[in-house]
Amino acid sequence: MKTESQELRNSTENVITSLVRQTLVASVILLLIVLILARFFNERVTQVAGLFLDYTGVWGVGLSIFVADSVHVFFPPDTFLILAVAANMPDFWVIFFASFGSLLAGGCSYSQGRFLLPKLHIFTKFIRNHEEKLEVYVKRFGFWAVVLAALTPLPYSWTSVAAGAMKMRIHLFFAAALFRIPRFILYYYLIKGGWIGV
Repeated sequence: MKTESQELRNSTENVITSLVRQTLVASVILLLIVLILARFFNERVTQVAGLFLDYTGVWGVGLSIFVADSVHVFFPPDTFLILAVAANMPDFWVIFFASFGSLLAGGCSYSQGRFLLPKLHIFTKFIRNHEEKLEVYVKRFGFWAVVLAALTPLPYSWTSVAAGAMKMRIHLFFAAALFRIPRFILYYYLIKGGWIGV
């Protein structure tokens, strides 16, 4: 007969295994998309990327990722990494602004959960429906839930809202959110490798 701690351990291992699998699948899909874009739509993507660079500069990557990571709809921030690679923007500044924009977005989402959510009774039910799915992760994993959201396809903005709503300590939240930086480094060079490889 399994004890409660064994069941919890098995459940935790299943969650982590599932997230690792989803991350690997997402990485392969992203690489395939980049290869297809580079091979068949190179000129168009490069043209759009050039307009993006001319209009916003490299800081536009950070602003775009801030928007993608702070609005609670699924819009992959990696889209802007693809544009940055196609526009041949400098690696360091792309990663810097992408990470900065994402960390700022996480802070905004955390603040929404901590300070704004309790005051907006009209939207509480709607937000609660989305948040409850992630609350399980935040309750069980705490700090590590935000780390998992920073690194995996688990929705980062909603996890940040849940962390704020559950009053996770702000320094713990930001320490976990820093894992967005290696995520952007990894995905940026994955995209760049795929783009240059073609």
